[in-house]
Amino acid sequence: EGADTAPGELRDRVAALHGVHAREQLKPSLARILGQIALLDPPPPQVLCESTGAARPWPLISALTQDSRFFLRHFIVTVDALNLHRDFSDGRVLTGEASVGSDPALLQAAHVLAEQIAFASIIILTKVDTIPQSVADAQVRILRALQPDATVGLSAQAGLLLPQFEATPAPNLAALKSRADQLGLADSNATASEVEATVIRDPRPFHPERLYEAVSNKLSTGLYRTKGYLWLASRPAHVLLWQQSGSQIALELTGYWRAEIVRNVDGRLLPEEIELLKSRLESAHPVFGDRHNELTLIGLPDACNTFAQALRSALCTDDEIAAWERGETFPDPWPQTLRQID
Repeated sequence: EGADTAPGELRDRVAALHGVHAREQLKPSLARILGQIALLDPPPPQVLCESTGAARPWPLISALTQDSRFFLRHFIVTVDALNLHRDFSDGRVLTGEASVGSDPALLQAAHVLAEQIAFASIIILTKVDTIPQSVADAQVRILRALQPDATVGLSAQAGLLLPQFEATPAPNLAALKSRADQLGLADSNATASEVEATVIRDPRPFHPERLYEAVSNKLSTGLYRTKGYLWLASRPAHVLLWQQSGSQIALELTGYWRAEIVRNVDGRLLPEEIELLKSRLESAHPVFGDRHNELTLIGLPDACNTFAQALRSALCTDDEIAAWERGETFPDPWPQTLRQID
């Protein structure tokens, strides 16, 4: 938590590979990082690689398995059940039984998702609590038809543990290489074409009403995935997890900012706990403390740029920040009761 990362470097046993390191430099960057991981003391029992929804599977698998000191235990693909239901007709778009019409962004997203599923050894269907059981059952049947060799797991919050998949065999690399050759993907780019990632970082709070308007009016089908943390001027205590996949949007409560906890409004903290929190906040923002926004946008360039501009315009102005400091209220159209992530 709070660890700094640098593109293409291993720091505190974490490597951040984005930008060129996730695209044209993926293989050499991973070769260097894997070499550094192999020398760690103590050595890690497992290496977890998390990629974006725009990642092409075979280039990633090829880069991860280039060092003989490592082997691929699982290739896990998560599929958002509500997104699959709303945008891809429960998976029938991926099988060719249904169409997304003439929307090129949705068509490209469908191709990338189908490609990822084709290489999966494990498919986790997430947020199954948001759809009827009969719909989830139909989705599982389609996913198994798309990749009969994969284990399919169901989760409400992607909360499955790796030991649950001990019986799942490791992927057969020779078979995956053959599949890549058959699909013409052996020399494909590491990410889907024309897809970019934009990161929004800012300590200022979002004006809840303007953020709601931005999401309602500027979130197009060309924005495949957005995820991160944010805070609203109307809810200064809450660390809010923002997740968007296709047309499905979730805003969930995932914790409380230290800057709010240290106020000890309920009197539950011990003096030494307050002092510890204060010491951790010494280098934080003088006005906002540890509160901040960090959102990653993944999609087509025009869609990313349009939504990024709308998000920046939704941040509070200097006058609004002064009003927030005075304790003034802000109109808040977001649901007052949010799902809480433990």
